[in-house]
Formats: sequence, C-alpha cells, structure tokens
Amino acid sequence: MKDSTLILVESNKNSARVILNRPDRRNAFDARMVKELCDVFTLLSQDSSLRAITLAGNGAVFCAGADINWLASESAVSAAQAREDAEQLARMFRTIDECPCPVIGQIQGPAFGGGVGLVAACDIAVAAKDATFALSEVRLGMVAGVIAPLLLRKTGDSFLRRFCLTGEVFSAAAAKQYNLVHDVVEKDQLGSRVVELVHAVSNLAPQAVRDTKALIRRLRAVPDDGRWNAGIEANAYARLSVEAQEGFRAFLERRSPVWTTGSGSQGKKSSIKGPYDVAERKA
Repeated sequence: MKDSTLILVESNKNSARVILNRPDRRNAFDARMVKELCDVFTLLSQDSSLRAITLAGNGAVFCAGADINWLASESAVSAAQAREDAEQLARMFRTIDECPCPVIGQIQGPAFGGGVGLVAACDIAVAAKDATFALSEVRLGMVAGVIAPLLLRKTGDSFLRRFCLTGEVFSAAAAKQYNLVHDVVEKDQLGSRVVELVHAVSNLAPQAVRDTKALIRRLRAVPDDGRWNAGIEANAYARLSVEAQEGFRAFLERRSPVWTTGSGSQGKKSSIKGPYDVAERKA
C-alpha cells in the first residue's frame, strides 16, 4: 500500500502498522486526516491475510484529537456541513472498531479528546506509564458526542460522568483502572510489549480470531436472551471448521498446529450460521 502524507502504513508479513503522521500538529486530525485514516482501515479490512494491525502515533504525542483550526472553521460553514464532518468522524472510529482483525493501540504519549476515542476503538491498548489522557471537549465548549458510544461500551457510565464532565487529565494507571487501556509499561518497553501481542495474536488460528471478534460485535447488538443463541451458533460453527479439526489433531498428536489463512470456515458443509452472518451495519 502506498503511504499517504498524514497516515503511514508499514507491512510486515501478516501484520500491518498504521501510524498517525502529523507530529507538528501533535497528530491532531483534520478533515483530510480523518478521510485518510478511514480509507486506510477500509482497505486493510479487506485484506484477509492480515492477523493484527497496530495503531501508533509519530512523535511525542499519540493524538491530540481534532485540530482546533479545523473545528474553528465550523463557525463559517452550514449546519449540514458540520453534521457531515461529524458523520465522517463517526465513520473513521467505526471503521477502526469494526475492522475484522484485531487492532492493537500503541499509546506512547498524551491522548486528548478524539485521541481517546482512537484508543477506545482499539481491541487491545498498551500505554506508556507516563502517557496522559483527557476528554477535553468541555473545555472548548464541545461535547464528546461522536466518541461517547465507544467510551460508554468500553469504560462504562461512571467513567463518562467523571472525565467527560470535568475534562480533567488522568494517568495511564487510571486509564487501565477504567478499562480504557489493558497494559501499562515503561516507555522503553512499549514497543516490545506491542510486538509480543502482535506475535501472540498472529500465532493463533486466524479465522477463529476473526470469528471471535465478529461474535463479540454481534453480542453487543442483541438482547441478553439472544446472546446465548449467538454463542451456541458460533461454537457449533467453529467446531466444524478446518481450523478446529487441525487444532484437535495437533493437540492429540502433541505438536504445534499449522494454521492456513482463510481456512477457518472452509471445512464441512453446515447449515449453522457463522458469526459473520449478521445484518450489514447501517451506513
């Protein structure tokens, strides 16, 4: 994939690394960067060979959220344009959140406003010990509206009440306490920890990992009673897959399984619906 100016993409075997590349603006995003990030993840989502994607920032700051110069221009545009910009922001966050393969966030420095939304969109997030976070929208007369659904699901109502209403800065340790990030490490260990996670995910059955992520997404959208049925369907579907059969044989033969990309659902014919058999999300 050709690198864009504001978003860099590095490929390494079955993984990819997406880098926010606007360090002179603290990786704050404007309309162009939002579109590029959305386009990059849309393209990566179509690559079935990928097993993990890392999202990182270039420079000392992970992401300062939306560029204030961009937001300030909203006063000169119509309400329709302001809504269109907000919808594009939502598409960006959703494209990352709904990417079929795992997205691992490497948070090397501050994440403010929409930058916190990017962290929340990642499946797994690792932060440097001295990284700081803030939902600073209220300081600017704004509301964290677009990222609120991601944050509510990941951190809960109590987190939103505390930090969205105060706009206060909080530590990586607090971010872990509220489940915004999963691991907190020394800055010089951040890269190696992320690589460990990428390798760990990449060594698992690739289609099973994707189906598990799809199932988690599906469970969010159904009532409690339906979650049991969704889980039953996913379990039965996976049991008949090529990957499961290889995993069973490898265990019994006391050897490491050999995973083949895209082999997960190519086994026996079955009338059982897989985790991906869900209604398409609304645009």
